[in-house]
Amino acid sequence: MKDYRLRLDGALDELWEPLWRRPIRLFPEEKALLRSKTIRRLQFVRHGGASFINTHHTYSRLQHTLGVFALAAHFDPDNRVLRAAALLHDTGHAPFSHTFESLEGVDHHLWTRDAVFAEEIAAILDGAKLDPELILDYIDGAQRSLLRNKDGVLHADHLDSYVRSAYNGGYLPVPAGELLRGMSYRDGHLDFELPAGRIVTGLIEEEARMHGSLANIGINAMMRKLARQLFAEGKIHAAELPQMLDAHIEQLLLSEDRTRENYEMLLLESWRIRVSREQPDVAAEQAVLHKLYLSMPLVDGISIAEISPQIRAMLQALEQMLGAYYVWLEKREGALMRSAEMLGV
Repeated sequence: MKDYRLRLDGALDELWEPLWRRPIRLFPEEKALLRSKTIRRLQFVRHGGASFINTHHTYSRLQHTLGVFALAAHFDPDNRVLRAAALLHDTGHAPFSHTFESLEGVDHHLWTRDAVFAEEIAAILDGAKLDPELILDYIDGAQRSLLRNKDGVLHADHLDSYVRSAYNGGYLPVPAGELLRGMSYRDGHLDFELPAGRIVTGLIEEEARMHGSLANIGINAMMRKLARQLFAEGKIHAAELPQMLDAHIEQLLLSEDRTRENYEMLLLESWRIRVSREQPDVAAEQAVLHKLYLSMPLVDGISIAEISPQIRAMLQALEQMLGAYYVWLEKREGALMRSAEMLGV
C-alpha cells in the first residue's frame, strides 16, 4: 500500500518539500536524523514563537528546517555533510523559538552544539562517517556555504524563512519554484538574477516589518513575561528548555489558576495588548528589538544594495525600528469601550 508522500518523520525513502516543491531522495543517515527525537521535537516548536496566536505565522521549526534542507539538496546534492548540517542547524531552539532568548541562560547556538554532540545525533553521524565539527562549521558559517556565512550575504536559512512567511501570509508574488529558477550557487553563496533578487529583497523588507510590528513585539513580550514567572517560581530551568516542546510550556501555564487566566487571555484576547515607543502611565513590560535580519542577496556577485539607492534607503528606514518598546494590557472595560467607539455605538 502506497503511503502519503507528505510525511516528514523519516518513514519514507523520499521527502517531498511542499514550499520549494522538491522531491529529495534521502541518504540513510538523513532518514535516521529525521526519526531522531532531537529533530522530531522541532515539529512542535513554532517558528514564529507566540505570533501563532495573532498572525498567520504558524509554521513549525521543522517545516522551516526541511525547506533549508531542500535548498541544500537541490544546489549541492552530493555534499552529505552540508545536508546533515541543514537538518541539524536549528536543533538548539527552545520552545517558541526566539521568544525566550533574552531570558538568562537561554542560548540556542550553544544548545545546537550540544545537540550535535549528544549521544543520539553523534551515533548517527559516526555511523555515516560525518565529522560533527565540520557540520558545526557549516552551521555557524565558519565554513561558507549556502546554509550560512559570515559575509553578511543572504543565505538559505534566512531565505527559506522569508519565502515561507510570505507563502503563509499570502503575499508571495511568484511560486517558490520560480524563484529557485532565478538562483544559482557558486563560491559558497547563493546568487540571484536581478528580478528574483528584487522579489527576495521585498520579502526581506516584509519580514523585517513583521518583526518590528506591534503584533509581533506585543504578543512575544507578554509570553516572555509569563515564562519569566515560571522561571521565578522554579517551574522550569533554562537547561531544560532544549528538550521541551511548546506544549510543555503551555501545560505549565495552564496548570495553575493565575497563569492559566493570563495565558488564556493571550490566546483569546490578544487584541487588548498595547505597544508604544513612549513609556505609558501604566505598568508595562519593556521589549527591546535588538536586530533585524537584513543580509541582502547577491546579484552577479554584488550585493543588490550596492546597485540600488532605493534599497539602501529602505534598509536605513528599517533600522529605525530598533530599540525599546513598552507593552501592556489594556483593561477589558477600556478595550471594549474603544471597540464600541469604532463601531459607532
